[in-house]
Amino acid sequence: MSTLYTQRNTWYLDITFNNKRIRKSLGTNKKEVARKLAKKAEEEIIRTLITGNRSTPIKEVSEVELIELFLNAKHNISSSTHEIYKQRLRSYKESGLNGCASTKAMTIRCLNKMYRWAFSNGLISKPKKLVGGSKWENRMRTFSEDELKRVLNEVTPYKFQLFVRFAYYTGARRGEIASLRQENIAQEFVSGKSGKRQIKLNLQAKEILTQIDELWDYKPMYISQRFKKNLRRLGIKDARFHDLRRTFGLNLIKQGMGIYEVSKLLGHASVKTTEKHYAPLMVTQIRDFKL
Repeated sequence: MSTLYTQRNTWYLDITFNNKRIRKSLGTNKKEVARKLAKKAEEEIIRTLITGNRSTPIKEVSEVELIELFLNAKHNISSSTHEIYKQRLRSYKESGLNGCASTKAMTIRCLNKMYRWAFSNGLISKPKKLVGGSKWENRMRTFSEDELKRVLNEVTPYKFQLFVRFAYYTGARRGEIASLRQENIAQEFVSGKSGKRQIKLNLQAKEILTQIDELWDYKPMYISQRFKKNLRRLGIKDARFHDLRRTFGLNLIKQGMGIYEVSKLLGHASVKTTEKHYAPLMVTQIRDFKL
């Protein structure tokens, strides 16, 4: 006999078989997802109790269905990380592995996370791991002086242009700005990928805040798509929103700011991270020399 119940916003499966009672978390707060997971989990638990192992073949969930089950399940991850999983896995579902090396590597890491979760929940019969999750390339694209001038002054609509300017003037990530709240501004901190961190609001950033009635609440997908549409209209190729952050760091270094200060402004966990990303860029800035 089995029953489903919820505790602390998570659904559980309770099974009684041959006077043995087993309780298993289904890792989701959605009842419809729990029902789908429960059937597979119940079969696996009973099979294990009878045979003592997982050798009996199980009916595997299709990869397409598995992606949606994984995205709707409850995981101990931040909302920004979950958004990455959603973007990469749904893009994979629509068009497979494609894009640059870094995008492929990120997608593979998301898939491998999904496969581990699926195996632990009895949705696939054996562990599956794709290779290539560590084969990414550091992106080196920055905006030229002319490109940056056009981006900061010609992006539409105007409120989104202010969002773009604020991103450049602070070096903050898109998710950090989108989740910015009024109570955070006085203490100058944001929350996002790296958790809660301090930012520096220079005079330009503060001026932007005086021009808006309410803070932005854009979704990550809207930010990326709106920015790409503007770049196409402006004729700027091979650029992304995150390139603003890289340009912010590079321009500060070119102005003479030390790598340690730049690292703190970017919110990097270590100066080594900053050096890793900016050393290749700085090589291109070295003037010609003669030995």
